[in-house]
Amino acid sequence: MKKAILFIFAAIALSTTLSAQITAEEIIGTYLENIGGTENLAAMENMVLKAQTQAQGMEIPITMYQTAKGQQRMDMNFQGREITQMAFDGETGWNTNFQTGQPEKMDAEQSKLMKAQVDGFPDPFLGYEEKGYTVSLVGEEEVEGTATYKVKLTKDPITVQDEEVENFTYYYFDQEAFIPIMQEDFVKAGPTKGQASRTYSSDYQEVGNIYMPFSITQKMNGQTVFSVKVDEYKVNQELEDELFAFPAESEEGDK
Repeated sequence: MKKAILFIFAAIALSTTLSAQITAEEIIGTYLENIGGTENLAAMENMVLKAQTQAQGMEIPITMYQTAKGQQRMDMNFQGREITQMAFDGETGWNTNFQTGQPEKMDAEQSKLMKAQVDGFPDPFLGYEEKGYTVSLVGEEEVEGTATYKVKLTKDPITVQDEEVENFTYYYFDQEAFIPIMQEDFVKAGPTKGQASRTYSSDYQEVGNIYMPFSITQKMNGQTVFSVKVDEYKVNQELEDELFAFPAESEEGDK
């Protein structure tokens, strides 16, 4: 797959001279073209991902849904039980209580943080300028033996616990393939506030007209939080809004 991406990059390089003065905008432009182009990305209305995740020594099947409207949901099969680990309808987040097996709404702070972070489908760099976001080339770093460009994507500030905080992510782009192999975020609330969360992506494969990572690992303090091996991606499926909404029967029970 990497050879395929390098081939695309070589074609682009015929008309674009990359040098030590490369800019963040050039990196992002080349990246978006390499993975399939902005038109193909913009045509994605939703995505369904089926995968196996490794967590605490267990292998757990998961299904994740995402839409261009900002909706998200992740279900898992945990010891024979179907559990919604996370769901977001665009305004409110909820999940399944592991002990009671009942759905519970997230608090307003959590929902607000989710809303600030879900505008990246299908790719955080698609249309970033129109959204008023900025990119900057921070420098060059080595990530697990691979030379990368470190690019900072800065979004609008968000309010956390009545305090306005910066909202940015670092992306580390392979200097040969021009794809991100790691992204770095910083926890904005809770007991791990301020700690770096690093997500590693690899094994990019073509899905329709877009290249997507089939191996994803998140680490904090050098320790693996979870790792995901994707079985399949499906795009532009028939997904109803009810899939992401807090269950109606639970709403009735709350009255």
